[in-house]
Amino acid sequence: MSSPALTDQAVAALLREADEAPPPRRAGRRRALGVVLPLILAGWWALVSWQGWVVETLLPAPWTVTVAGRNFFFGEAVETIPGVIPFVGAGWEHLAASLWRCLVAWALAVGVGVAVGLALALSRLVSDLLDPLVNGLRAVPLYAWLPLALVWFGLGEGAARAIIFVGALWPVLIATADGVGRVPRGHVETARMLGTPRRWLWRRVYLPSALPEIVTGLRLSLTLAWMCVIVGELNGTTSGVGAMMNAARQTARTDQIIVGIVVFAVVGFLADLLLRTVAAPWVRWSRT
Repeated sequence: MSSPALTDQAVAALLREADEAPPPRRAGRRRALGVVLPLILAGWWALVSWQGWVVETLLPAPWTVTVAGRNFFFGEAVETIPGVIPFVGAGWEHLAASLWRCLVAWALAVGVGVAVGLALALSRLVSDLLDPLVNGLRAVPLYAWLPLALVWFGLGEGAARAIIFVGALWPVLIATADGVGRVPRGHVETARMLGTPRRWLWRRVYLPSALPEIVTGLRLSLTLAWMCVIVGELNGTTSGVGAMMNAARQTARTDQIIVGIVVFAVVGFLADLLLRTVAAPWVRWSRT
C-alpha cells in the first residue's frame, strides 16, 4: 500500500505535467493564432498589388514572388559565365552554402563562448583580466569588424565566417557567464558534501544549473549567426542566399530579393524551433 507522502508526490507530478502540456485544443488554437498576422499581411500585400498602389519594381505582387521562388528551387538550372551568380534552379545549392557557412562559424562561436563564459564566472583572476576587454569588444558594431575581416581574410569564405563568428559569439558568452555566476552556493556545497571533486564542479553543478540561461543564449546566438550570414555573403562570395540577393539588387530584381528574405525567415524559424525541441528535455526541470 502506498504511503500518503508518495501519493502527494504523484499528484504533484501530475499537476506539473498538466502545467507543462496544455490541452491539445488549446495548443492548436495558439498555433492557429500565430498564422493570423502573416495571413493579414499577405492579404494586404495582395490588395496593394492588385490595386496598383505601389509600382511593381518596388513591391512585386505575391504571385510574382511565388513564381520566382518556384524557379529558384525547382527551375531548370542553366550554365552561367564565371562571376555571374545563378538564380534559376540554384536554390538548394545557395541554401546549402549558407547553412554550412553559418553552422561552422556558429559551432566555433558556441565552443569559444561557453569556455570563456565559464572561465569568467568561475575564476576571479580571469574575470579581472578579461571582463573589461569583453565588455568593450562586444560593444563594437558588427559592421565595424567587416573592413578588418576583409583585410585579414580577403574576399570570400574566410571573411564571411569571421563576421558570423563575431556576431554569434557574444550572446552565448554573456549568457554562460551570467547563468553560471547565478548558480546558488547551496548547490555547490551540496555537491561537495556528496563527494564531487572540485575540478568536476563545472561539469556536474555549474553547467547543468545554468543550462536554461545557456540555451537562451544559444537561441539568440543562432538567430544572430543566421542574420550575419547575409552580411558575410555580401562581400565577394559567389554562393549563398545572401550572394544571390546581392546579385538581384544589382539587376533590380526585387522579386528575387524578397524570395531571399522569405528563405531567411523560414529557415531561421525552423532552426530556432529545432533548437528549442532538442533542448526541451534538458531544461524541463527549470519550469517546475
